[in-house]
Amino acid sequence: MTRVLYEQNNYPILQNRVYETHEEAINCSCGQVRLIEDSKTGLIYNVAFHSELMHYDASYNNEQGLSPCFQQHLSEVAKIINRNLGHSSLVEVGCGKGFFLEMLLAEGFDVTGFDPTYEGDNTRIVKEYFRPSVLKPSEGLILRHVLEHVPDPLDFLCQLRDANGGGDLIYIEVPCLDWICEKRAWFDIFYEYVNYFRLRDFNKMFDRVIASGYLFGDQYLYVVADLATLKVPEYDQNHVINFPHDFLNSLVPTEQNRRLYGVVHQRVSSSPSCGNVSAVRWMLLSILILPSTENICQ
Repeated sequence: MTRVLYEQNNYPILQNRVYETHEEAINCSCGQVRLIEDSKTGLIYNVAFHSELMHYDASYNNEQGLSPCFQQHLSEVAKIINRNLGHSSLVEVGCGKGFFLEMLLAEGFDVTGFDPTYEGDNTRIVKEYFRPSVLKPSEGLILRHVLEHVPDPLDFLCQLRDANGGGDLIYIEVPCLDWICEKRAWFDIFYEYVNYFRLRDFNKMFDRVIASGYLFGDQYLYVVADLATLKVPEYDQNHVINFPHDFLNSLVPTEQNRRLYGVVHQRVSSSPSCGNVSAVRWMLLSILILPSTENICQ
């Protein structure tokens, strides 16, 4: 029997879209999140997701490459890719604004990319969605923060495998559901993510995993796997997800946060340079009720 893990309504369809006006932003399309654990595969996904609502274009921007901490993370990823896939004839599917791909090019990698949200003029990046007909066989595929957005991840991986001649290695990086649950990171569940993965999910999807682990303060997980060994995962009752019952508790302000909020709000309100006090008030409250991030790489 399929198990419902988590439900919430009125999530923005695209949380990483940049809007032209305030009115356009607050009136954006919204959808429902209803996470289930599939009784056949054990995979976890949003059963209320509607792919026809999604439209990724140049207005979509989730680039984090300007952060020195994130650049350090990308350097670590580049080393993993070089160690396992090599640096010749690589393809990055879903390369975003191209920051990581261009970093690889600067380090001597031979790599091309696909992404409809790309805005630059690098001829190594094709400004369209991946389609099997446009992919030439490569020596390795890179799939960073793409698989969580795809309605049928297994079918998508099968398409990549077939388009790449039936095999070779793939580097996959996705948010880690175990980290989300452990940290009660309610802010890391949203409509754009159809799928939520654990490392064991990939161990069930591939017979041959070359390397795997956790990155970015354990917030992400990665695998390097042989596409030729891809298979349909099976539900394992010994590894069911234990979704925390207190997942949203951090949204209730503590007494300490209420006192701190009052002090900060009083100072902000009395500042002659403060314009929209109401907006600042809600911004401060949002910051104060977030879970502790002392172990999160910002």
